[in-house]
Amino acid sequence: METNQLELWNRAAERYIQDDSQLTIFHRSIYMPVIESMIGNTRDKYVLDLGCGIGEFTKKLALDGAFAFGIDGSVTMISKAYKEKQDLSAMFAVVDLTHPLPIKSRTIDIVVANMVLMDIPDIEICIREISRILRHGGVFLFSMTHPAFFCSEWECEESDPRAYKKVSDYLNETCEPVFFWGETVHYHRPLSTYFNILEKNGMCVLSLKEPVPDLNGMGEDSSTRYHMRIPSFIVLKTALLER
Repeated sequence: METNQLELWNRAAERYIQDDSQLTIFHRSIYMPVIESMIGNTRDKYVLDLGCGIGEFTKKLALDGAFAFGIDGSVTMISKAYKEKQDLSAMFAVVDLTHPLPIKSRTIDIVVANMVLMDIPDIEICIREISRILRHGGVFLFSMTHPAFFCSEWECEESDPRAYKKVSDYLNETCEPVFFWGETVHYHRPLSTYFNILEKNGMCVLSLKEPVPDLNGMGEDSSTRYHMRIPSFIVLKTALLER
């Protein structure tokens, strides 16, 4: 990850760590159950949590019996992950995700990247490195904001403040600042870019999900029900083919 983006994330890290807002919790409740379902049994598997943040999912993987490694470009995030590691076997390291990974080839069973790839300015190196470290048949599972809709603003109608989204510039790759936890940069790429890079590096898509919230007990709250019409997130499960 370029230095400027790493610096931005280090500045935003404290606010990210402290963020327990209902919106953040709700968003995680949409895509995390899908990730956990798609990853399956991780016991005795070597699992890399790419862009692990403060290591919450890495620690869950360790509790589930995986040999879990979490890496992130933010020193602040990794420091927090280590402080709360307790006696878990999970391991953490600060690693720039736009550079070659300090991991031996063909040693990892599963790579997972939650809400990471759209924050990386150059995913070519990252995906090439994932392909290198995965064992043949190994799985790369990732979630991200939905490329088709994230950068589009909601349009309102008299009866609905979030009636639809107007997509005006989907195919061009762009970047723009976002301010969820302080300024960071969002890198928009069409889905074809992700698929082309995956294919180029010997990976095929096994499954694609556009998760929606579980609305049981949530009533008729319109601020959450729009997720049932237009997906905010996408989750893909890919596998490394034997060459």
